This record gives sequence, C-alpha cells and structure tokens, in this order.
Amino acid sequence: MNKLLIISIVLLALLVGGMAYYMTRPVYPKSILVYRYRYQQMMSMEMKKELINFTNQFHPITERNYIELLEWEHIYLKYTEYALNFRPELPIPIIIQGKGRCGEFALLYTGLLLANDIDCRLVVDCSVLWNQSKKAAGDHMWVEVLVQDKWLHVDPTENKIDQPKLYSNNWNKDVNLVYAIHGDNIIDVTETYR
Repeated sequence: MNKLLIISIVLLALLVGGMAYYMTRPVYPKSILVYRYRYQQMMSMEMKKELINFTNQFHPITERNYIELLEWEHIYLKYTEYALNFRPELPIPIIIQGKGRCGEFALLYTGLLLANDIDCRLVVDCSVLWNQSKKAAGDHMWVEVLVQDKWLHVDPTENKIDQPKLYSNNWNKDVNLVYAIHGDNIIDVTETYR
C-alpha cells in the first residue's frame, strides 16, 4: 500500500473515532458544571479546615454526623422566599449571609458533610415541565448522604430525610432530569426521585 493512502486511512479513522466520542459524550446544563466545580472546591483540605475552624467559632459541632450537621445548619441559616441580591455558592459566605434558598442550603450542607469526611452527593433537579398534569418541574437542590452503603436522600431546605418521592408525589413535580454530583462525577439519579 502506498504511504499516503495508509496515512489517509489512519487520519480518517482518528477523525471518525474522535467525532464519535464527541457526539456521544454527555452534554450537561451549565449549572451542573458550575456546581461540580463548587463541589470540587469544597473537597480541598484547605477549604475543609477553614470551614471547620469557622463553624467552631459559632457553635462547635460535637458528633459530626449528618443529622447533627443538618441541625447545625438550621440554627445558622434561615430560609427566605425573597430573591437574594447575592447568591453565594460556598459555605462560609453562605453562613455569613445567614439566609438562603435551596441552593444555599444544599451547598452549605454539602460543605459541612465534606469538611467532616462524610461522603455525600450534591443533587440538582434540572427537569423541564413535559407532563402538563404536573404543576412544576426542576429548580431545586438537595443532598444524598452515604449511610450504610446506601445513598440517603436529605433535603436540607425542607429538613426532610429519606423522602425521595417528596417532589414527584407531595410537590406534584414533573421529575425527569436529576443529576448527582460526586467529586468529578455527574450521575443521572432521575429514577430515584421519579
């Protein structure tokens, strides 16, 4: 075979293979990529130590289990229905602000768990309203905590534990696209909440 033909075949194979990868890799909403970056920031040892030192100034967390951390959060973070001019995405600025909505509650709780070496996933509902019999979709965040080798639903905003059908049943939401962020990974967990 001619060298030029072999090079052409190899280049074509690389091009087709590269295109196939590009066409099959998942495309996530921008917010998911931003929250994955925030999660990765909260995993750093420096940020964990900083958060532990900061929280201990207010009210030391003694047991450091997921329930006590949830209780701690509800002492220092209050829910607001009103739009916030500033939406911090890292734990210490959230604590300083002292109020927030589901994003602030989920991000702070994730930071507290990670700082205390408790394995968790930040969960983001990106659903869109397709089912017109439902009243809403998407726009909510919560956390999953690894307890006895199972991912346990914890909604820090609502102060609810192990109620994964809360959104589809009680809130009448169309749940059709839910991602969990765990380190570098983005996992589709829609079926857990549908």
